[in-house]
Amino acid sequence: MVEPLLLVRDVLDNQIYDVNEIKVGKVDGIVLLLRQGKAPRIVALESDMPCAWRRVWRRAGDWVERLQQWMAPHLAGPTRIRFEHVVRTGIDVHVDIDARRTNAFAWEDALRRAIEIVPGGKGHGEKGQ
Repeated sequence: MVEPLLLVRDVLDNQIYDVNEIKVGKVDGIVLLLRQGKAPRIVALESDMPCAWRRVWRRAGDWVERLQQWMAPHLAGPTRIRFEHVVRTGIDVHVDIDARRTNAFAWEDALRRAIEIVPGGKGHGEKGQ
């Protein structure tokens, strides 16, 4: 018998790794297809800061979404990974896609570069340099 996958407990907030073991982001949301008379179908996993913040407070998610639109409109919007690309789940979620081709990775990369220039970051802003 196949053991059921408990989405909220076993998938939500887990780290997503791509085919190259690169972090894509966290599972912030799960997209379901509701079908009349049938069980819902998992369509995609979503990695998206506004989605994560909306789980805490709707207005915070809306604010983060507006901020993303203002900062980088070409990157705004959720990264949706179709469920058929999920290879395995456990402590982490592994998918068979290349993270470098997602807007989630672009946000992670931009944030990493911004942090590196702050004093105490790993880059030019480090103390003692």
